[in-house]
Amino acid sequence: MRFRRLALSTAVAGLLFGPATPALAAPGAPTPTGTESRDCAPISPKAPEDAHHDDSCLAVAVALADLPEVGGETQVTVQVRTTATQDALDLELLLPAHLAWARLPDGFAVATVASTVPVEGGEVHRASGSRTVAADAPLTLTGRVRAVGEGPAEIRATATAEGAVDSASGSRFVTLDGANSTEGIAVRTVNAVAATDSPSTRSSLHWAHKPVASSTVPAKPGRGQACVKGSWNYVEHTGYTRVSANASVSVYDADPNGEDELLATGLTDEYGRYQLCFDNRDPGDRTQDVFVRLATENVQWKIQANRTKSAYRFDTETRRNIRNGQTADFGATQPASPELMRGVQAFDTLNTAWNFTPGDCWDDRDTTCRQGAVNWEPDSTTCCYANLQEDASYIGGATPDTPIVTLHEFGHSLMDDVYDDWWPDNSNCSPHYGHRVSSAGCAWSEGWATYYAGTVIQDPIFRWGDGRVLDYENVTWGTVEPGRVWENGDTVEGRVSGALHDLSDASTHESGDKFAEDPRGPLWTTFLDNRSNSFRDFWNQRAAAGHDVGPAALNALYYNTIDYR
Repeated sequence: MRFRRLALSTAVAGLLFGPATPALAAPGAPTPTGTESRDCAPISPKAPEDAHHDDSCLAVAVALADLPEVGGETQVTVQVRTTATQDALDLELLLPAHLAWARLPDGFAVATVASTVPVEGGEVHRASGSRTVAADAPLTLTGRVRAVGEGPAEIRATATAEGAVDSASGSRFVTLDGANSTEGIAVRTVNAVAATDSPSTRSSLHWAHKPVASSTVPAKPGRGQACVKGSWNYVEHTGYTRVSANASVSVYDADPNGEDELLATGLTDEYGRYQLCFDNRDPGDRTQDVFVRLATENVQWKIQANRTKSAYRFDTETRRNIRNGQTADFGATQPASPELMRGVQAFDTLNTAWNFTPGDCWDDRDTTCRQGAVNWEPDSTTCCYANLQEDASYIGGATPDTPIVTLHEFGHSLMDDVYDDWWPDNSNCSPHYGHRVSSAGCAWSEGWATYYAGTVIQDPIFRWGDGRVLDYENVTWGTVEPGRVWENGDTVEGRVSGALHDLSDASTHESGDKFAEDPRGPLWTTFLDNRSNSFRDFWNQRAAAGHDVGPAALNALYYNTIDYR
């Protein structure tokens, strides 16, 4: 699902945080009158295997006349297309710190704001303006940009339709250099580490740490052994330094001929720490030359490059002549390249999902676990969907900045795992919108994935890194927002997601919602033990299993306009 299509303007965000909860209207009452009248078709229909690739009715493309070297300029061209008869658009063009506007598109204004996203270099230059685009008349904007520093850079353009019902982005990636700028951002087989210079903390404390595998590490090396220790961290999009738990750790003896010998393997602990011991006897030598490799993978999940399907690997420097009985301390480290922080963040986002998800596999009914896979590259524009044939999801270069999107797409892969590659009928699902009728199967699969993502991070409100929000839970009968009229019933994915949240959260501020249960209890076991083609199927299966479907539970559904009473 392309959640960018649901991004809200600042005005809508203010409405969502208003002090009053909408009053309940009688079921069967006429749909409230609103301003939404936009109908369109996706620009690029989904491929059959990309069951959850939801293309926007907008398309945005960014082109450069040439690749600027540091100190040089080039023209940037942005083209926006729509399949709607006509769209009034809010447009935003973003440059990182090492690019600057030499000439803005006509009618645009620019503001430079601080950024905590590592790859953006401390600030972004945000140009904004408004235009109208029609199906038979694509919009073209031109400006000029100047390279003012070295490093990877993304030029991103976003077009949002009036009312924020539909939104799409396009990007152009370039690595700026003083003499030889290159297209894209290179993905290396093995990457360097740097020292972590800030205190590190867990990114989420909602769920207790769940080790992927148990291990016992001796307090000190045994006879003929040596050990290594250290910690693995990353800087997330908020600017905070976080630990990376359950990450793969391998210790190698560096061989001058390049045939490095694997000495020991393990995982980082709850706080990103590792300590591994190994046999320190090297034929022909009484010591070992040791380095540590950390990776975005374990047996349960991995973040992998789109093209190679390899996890991201990071090597420390080599410590030479490690003696018997010695513990070599590699200290606190993190990726040396800021553009790779997002990949490690995505890995840690799935670690939070692992902590939430009960059992020894993603599907606790499995005897052989399926490894979850997420495809990501720092310059990827392949986003956002789950490929059911590959058993993997795809996210874009900047997607890890919004963990709920990463988790939504992974949630589709998890449902595919639990349902053993069977899938609900998801007709009328492209495009699909959180507030509009699609189909029973589409509303179930999309609504469940959104619920899963929000529950993992314990927030039912979709929050983007730029401050935009979309509330799935606190909407009810008669909810109308600028450009958006909420439709009713269990064929609306936002209603399904909201109902699941109201069944499992402890909040009772909503009228009639007095129900709460552990999200890892009956809701989860009903999900694991059945294949549901719709939310109604799921509800009937819940009842058949003897779980609570009484008046309080039905009221939680009713608040979300699903009337099974």
